[in-house]
Amino acid sequence: MNADKNDEITGSVINERLAYVDFKLRFTGHISRLDLGETFGIAEAAASRVLKEYSETKESNKTQKANTIVRESFSPLISIDGETALGMLANGFNKNKLTNNTVLPFEKIGVIPNRLNISEVAMITRAIAGEYAIRCNYFSENSRNHEIRTLLPLAILHDGSQWMFRAYDRSEEKSEKFKNFHFSRAINVIEEFKGKEYKRLDHEGLGNDKSWNLRLPLILKLHSSLSEDSKSQIKRDFGIPQEKDELYTSEREAFLWITKKKWYIDDRNLEQIELEYKSGIKRFYKFQLMNIEMIEKLKKYIC
Repeated sequence: MNADKNDEITGSVINERLAYVDFKLRFTGHISRLDLGETFGIAEAAASRVLKEYSETKESNKTQKANTIVRESFSPLISIDGETALGMLANGFNKNKLTNNTVLPFEKIGVIPNRLNISEVAMITRAIAGEYAIRCNYFSENSRNHEIRTLLPLAILHDGSQWMFRAYDRSEEKSEKFKNFHFSRAINVIEEFKGKEYKRLDHEGLGNDKSWNLRLPLILKLHSSLSEDSKSQIKRDFGIPQEKDELYTSEREAFLWITKKKWYIDDRNLEQIELEYKSGIKRFYKFQLMNIEMIEKLKKYIC
């Protein structure tokens, strides 16, 4: 009885490790004994055995010496969707995400099935890890230019509902080439991992992304148009003490427009307010941005 139980536990552990190898190969393009050691606390010899077993299970998935993905013949060992994969890339590998085992009953609300193309997600995340370019068509909501772009993906982002990636756009003619892109809007993705011309250059990295590196202080006051009941509810939602009317936080300049949209922040100037009033336009706001001038000065100084 005990022997059977031990075999079951051992098998479970090995499967988890093989799943991790598969995950790392697919979404970063590489796996090492060090990765296994740091994740599972195992010695180098044990990590080598895991890599050997994976090769025997999926012999056409990785190179033997370098432990890198073989793109042409890769066949995943585990089934995973794009949302789950990106979540684990952001928060760490979790076998429970593969089996839907939760400590308490849990469900995501409003999930759109098959919204993200898992193969294209993997190509983009491998490009981040490998520091090389991708080419793709991108369907932006602000532009009708859907031609092929050459992007250097840099980081993955999540705004609470949408998965995005930060990238340097070599195809952009304007001076600001660092932008946010939605995974769901990038199609016909091609990895450009061969050739020095596609490797990320120093000026294309996050270290030179001024909007990424500039953190702006935000002084937010509950909007004057709100009722007292609405103000009280928003205070509870945002963790604001009931005796206070202001929230102090900060955000990267690169994400400021997203925060303003999601939090219903009013950053209009007097001219804009008067124009909307005369036009009969009414908008809902939760907060008034109180330090607009400070933010504009910081943006001009840094960017």
